[in-house]
Amino acid sequence: MFRIVRELSRVEIIHSRATGSCGTTGFVAKSQTMKRTRAATRIQQGNKIEKDENGEDTITKTRTPTVSERPKLNLKSLRNQNTKNVSNTMDQVVASSKRSKVSQREPKMETHVEKGKEEEELKPNAKPGKGKRRAVVDLQMMKAELSQLEDPPVTPWEKELSSGRLQYEFFDTPCEELAQRLLGKVLVRYLENGTVLKGRIVETEGYLGAIDKASMTYQNKVTPRNLPMYMPPGTIYVYMTYGMYHCFNISSQGVGCAVLLRAVEPLEGLEGMADQRKMKRKTRTDLKPHELCNGPSKLCMAYQLNREHNRYSVCTWKGMWIEDDGALEDIKIVKAARIGIDSCGPEWASKPLRFYVYGNTSVSKRDKKAEMEIL
Repeated sequence: MFRIVRELSRVEIIHSRATGSCGTTGFVAKSQTMKRTRAATRIQQGNKIEKDENGEDTITKTRTPTVSERPKLNLKSLRNQNTKNVSNTMDQVVASSKRSKVSQREPKMETHVEKGKEEEELKPNAKPGKGKRRAVVDLQMMKAELSQLEDPPVTPWEKELSSGRLQYEFFDTPCEELAQRLLGKVLVRYLENGTVLKGRIVETEGYLGAIDKASMTYQNKVTPRNLPMYMPPGTIYVYMTYGMYHCFNISSQGVGCAVLLRAVEPLEGLEGMADQRKMKRKTRTDLKPHELCNGPSKLCMAYQLNREHNRYSVCTWKGMWIEDDGALEDIKIVKAARIGIDSCGPEWASKPLRFYVYGNTSVSKRDKKAEMEIL
């Protein structure tokens, strides 16, 4: 009985596979049928159905056009159209990006400006031509607004220590004359820790302001850096050169004029000067006394001077002054060309505006040719 049932089930499975109800053969048969129906629908859609005289439907077959009958494409016009579309798209992208950037910015406050003044305010600054002044400044107003830094001696000891200082009248002289009068005078530095440094001025240089091509105030040039040169005589001006060295100047009579102190012969506080010089030097060898202040930057290092001391006056500041001890009354002054100003041209580079004491070992550089003229 069971064998008969099994045989019947096998026969049914074989029959179903043969007829395509399941299995690979059935799927193939179905796909072929679907292809035929699709082709028939395409033919029916392409054919036109019209009514004849008897009212019956007649089918008119549509003929597919040949290659020669198809409309020709104008490729050049298509390319031009594509380029126009691309350019329009790019313009739209750029415009949208600009609008987005503008929208991201902070809104500006609207200012109402008169029509006549609007054009004047928007004009760019005209560049000055050659030979014209770089800056036009009301010097009288500037001097009135700028005041010297005040830190006078207060204690009896400070007053007694600086009692021999030279007053304003000594510095209120022409630049070239002041540069020579300073030779032989004693430069005194009073530090905050109570240390006193003294040295005799043996070398100076004069800078004559607006007419001097080597001066920082040439053609009345005014900058935040050189403002002390326009201040009253006796004002301290310390500037930095080569990004690491300081130079010490004192203003004189005349607009934008000052005297550079180049060298000092140490008299008192030599140990303190030597310590300051060793801190700035790579080698630890001991310096000779005449090597401590025989140059502008060496003087500033030994005397602990920097740009923080700008705008103080040697006539009133308790930290520095100049006094006359009367030791060098009869000195021979050598007049020579200044040092390190070759870029200003041969005329001003060769002018004898450097002055030093003849025969002093603390002078930074001797000029033997100029020395022969005073002998």
